[in-house]
Amino acid sequence: MNLKAITTGLMAVALFALTACNNEGADKTKAASETKSQTKEEVTVNQKEDKKPVKSEPVKGEPVKVELKEGVDYIEYTNLEASEEPLVYEFFSYTCPHCYNLEPVMIEWKRNYKAEEVTFRQIPVFLPQVPHLTYGFYTAEELGVLEEFHLTMFAEWHENNNRIIDKNGLVPLFESIGVSKEKFEQAYTSESVEKKVEEAKALMAKFQVTSFPLLIINEKYKVNSYENLQRLLGSFAITNTKES
Repeated sequence: MNLKAITTGLMAVALFALTACNNEGADKTKAASETKSQTKEEVTVNQKEDKKPVKSEPVKGEPVKVELKEGVDYIEYTNLEASEEPLVYEFFSYTCPHCYNLEPVMIEWKRNYKAEEVTFRQIPVFLPQVPHLTYGFYTAEELGVLEEFHLTMFAEWHENNNRIIDKNGLVPLFESIGVSKEKFEQAYTSESVEKKVEEAKALMAKFQVTSFPLLIINEKYKVNSYENLQRLLGSFAITNTKES
């Protein structure tokens, strides 16, 4: 089963392109932690004139399709320079239903289609209403339990309707995956976690992240359509680096 079949089956989910979560729509207050707003604010970018469609040879397992087109499949940040190596960022929030729906697609891609040359990084967007969720992500990473935390956090929020509204609410979640309260507290308040949170904020500013999920390729291209996602995250990323 290839990603084309997956994304076709999730076309309703692919309304991300039209209705993504935004920075103000995660939680209006800590107590009222419902994610209601789904109005997408488009990232403003300049597009080069006379820009030709980018050609990219398919890597193994990729569907052969028409050339990828700027403004259709992706949007270029003309003020930014491409990374030297293939790199994909996914900006997401645990409060965002579209991010939750995208997660199975990304898991399938990572397990079956991600080329070794492509580095993938998930960036939890920092929202003032729920800062503990960003800290929780990097705390789990620091403790080596990110995969367990990540899946559990999404399930708690969207499947169990458990709105974890503050730091204290994370404690039983971490305990359920084998982390004591003491170890959680130590990592949560560590300098290394704080640095990662600050880096996430800086990346949000760099790419003008106002809605999510948001996929950025090689620090230069914003995914605009999920129709050709496998090629965008594969051959496109590999052949459109700074050195290409």
